[in-house]
Amino acid sequence: MKKELAAVFCARTDNDLVRALRESGYEPILAENIDQALEMAQEGTAVFALADGYPRTALCLSEEMLLAARKKKLKLYVEYPCEVLGRKTGEAETILFERLVAPDGFMGCMEKNSILMLNGCWHRPYFEKKPGMLCMAKVAGYDTAVYGLPEKLDVILDWLDEEQDVLLATSCLSHFITGRYAPAKRWCVLWQQILKLMGLGKIDLRWTPDVSVESGPDQMLSSDALRIAYERNVHWMYYHMITRASPDVSVLEGYESAMDCTGKQFARYIVRADCMGESAMEMAFGWRQTGMPDYRKTAVGLIEHTLKDGAFYQNKPDSPLYGLINWFEDKPVFYGDDNARVLLGLLAAREILGESRWDEKILRCVLANLRTSDRNGLRRSALSEATFKGSWLDYYNDEIDLVAPHYQAYQWAVNLWMYELTGLDELLIKAERAIEKAMELFPDKLRWQNSLTGELARMLLPLSFLMRVNPTDKHRRWLCQAVDALLEYQVPCGAIRDVFGELSLGKYPPPQSNERYGTEEASLIQENGDPATDMLYTTNWALLGLWEASQVLKGERVKAAYEKLRDFMLRIQVRSDKYPYLDGAWMRSFDYEKWEYWGSAADVGWSAWSIETGWVNAWIATVLMLEERGESLMQTSSKQNFRAIAQDIYRDMMTPKF
Repeated sequence: MKKELAAVFCARTDNDLVRALRESGYEPILAENIDQALEMAQEGTAVFALADGYPRTALCLSEEMLLAARKKKLKLYVEYPCEVLGRKTGEAETILFERLVAPDGFMGCMEKNSILMLNGCWHRPYFEKKPGMLCMAKVAGYDTAVYGLPEKLDVILDWLDEEQDVLLATSCLSHFITGRYAPAKRWCVLWQQILKLMGLGKIDLRWTPDVSVESGPDQMLSSDALRIAYERNVHWMYYHMITRASPDVSVLEGYESAMDCTGKQFARYIVRADCMGESAMEMAFGWRQTGMPDYRKTAVGLIEHTLKDGAFYQNKPDSPLYGLINWFEDKPVFYGDDNARVLLGLLAAREILGESRWDEKILRCVLANLRTSDRNGLRRSALSEATFKGSWLDYYNDEIDLVAPHYQAYQWAVNLWMYELTGLDELLIKAERAIEKAMELFPDKLRWQNSLTGELARMLLPLSFLMRVNPTDKHRRWLCQAVDALLEYQVPCGAIRDVFGELSLGKYPPPQSNERYGTEEASLIQENGDPATDMLYTTNWALLGLWEASQVLKGERVKAAYEKLRDFMLRIQVRSDKYPYLDGAWMRSFDYEKWEYWGSAADVGWSAWSIETGWVNAWIATVLMLEERGESLMQTSSKQNFRAIAQDIYRDMMTPKF
């Protein structure tokens, strides 16, 4: 039986607060407008005037309404009004970097300066006194504003005056389900406190979110959970991320993290070669697993587009960039890690599809990266036509001091795979030299991109491949050392905790002030110990690396660590009936304590809820499909064809032409 509430709600039946109260076992009394609500309310109770038209507004709180409420000793909660007591509120403003902050912990119900996301917030400025009970400000931090509040902020919630009987919100706080406000538990606490302030006592509030995950941390997984997970992701990739503009087949880069006030995320229509090569891999594996012919056709189309002359593949033999693959069509930059992941994806797809027509271009790209690496197999993070030194020999004969697994490790993995396919000794020699340089610095002296754990995770694949092609005791020790270093950060639920190293070695550390927040790439955590795991830079590569390591080390410890991480990934796959374009995907940052996607939003656009097709989803789904077949990514059925062409292409690519 539904419990009655001592309040009247001026709201529609589908208002999020009304929905949540009903799910929690209460039956709100509804009114069509605030005048009716004031008339219906019993003396000494409360009226909630909710902004159902948000982000439009028509609500006015007049002197007459206030007098009527005070005459009946009512408490009022009023949100997003256009006029208060004859005074117009400001024109609606929205946010870019700002987040919601509870300066005093919302009267002690949460930590001081706690951060919440009010996605796509529109607010109408009213208050002059600051900071209020809730304010909107640009602040650095994971769960709290670690540097305090800046001078510039906007009050979002406070008492109207000293009477403390009218709680005024300048935005729409009751839009928390539709707007996907986060973190969910903190919004639950916030609304429980608001209801308490309005005299409703302790309310056990709960609701079903529009976007959730597959299961809780302790829920048993079904025997076919792995198959269901990869099939859902392949379906998501094919039906929501693949685009066709005849004759080209492309894949979207993904979805931005930022949402509008309706909870909608926006697709990134940038066409990137790495995403295409990696997604081709997933579609090829998906075809093999499911037999869907359209998946095979899509994989072929993605490869053809990636290797098409001009847009991505540099096919001018007299150019020093010959053989390299461009990052994306509108920006001629040649990142080493992107070229490597394109190649890993293309090689994996080529093995599945059994097509040899791409072999020459694949090998030329491998050698183009090799010849623009230094004598130790280390390569600069990126090359461009505008800054190219002149000849590839200037890079080939150089010696650089950059050891950065983020940019380089997967190049070493490509070289090792191609050595196995071609027998070209230089590929093995350069990979071994580079890996040795990295292991001399491992782990604490490695330069890191967004986190140290990201660098540790990237090392596992080349070290596992090295054990396949040259299984020495030294190489086994290196791989065991790397596995041990990474597993220091595996938490009981299976996640790999994000950790950054010495700040001076980091390229994109957390912002060191409120002013720096949102100005560049950044870690998902603000301090070591923040309970986030990163599917874009760490956990995805850890899943792949631990799978490959488990295949060569054969130890129960590595196998168990992989299985824990795999089960974690199965549990946090996105579930959403409302948003099919999210259902079946993996987002970027997961908080394993809150058990929801959450993190610092300093990397604007790419924070917790961002979705990347290639880097994240294609690799996670592919590893699950590899596990089902008990296979390594490194397959060598194409060895005969590559060995037939290797020597001629090597001479052509690696012989100076004067």
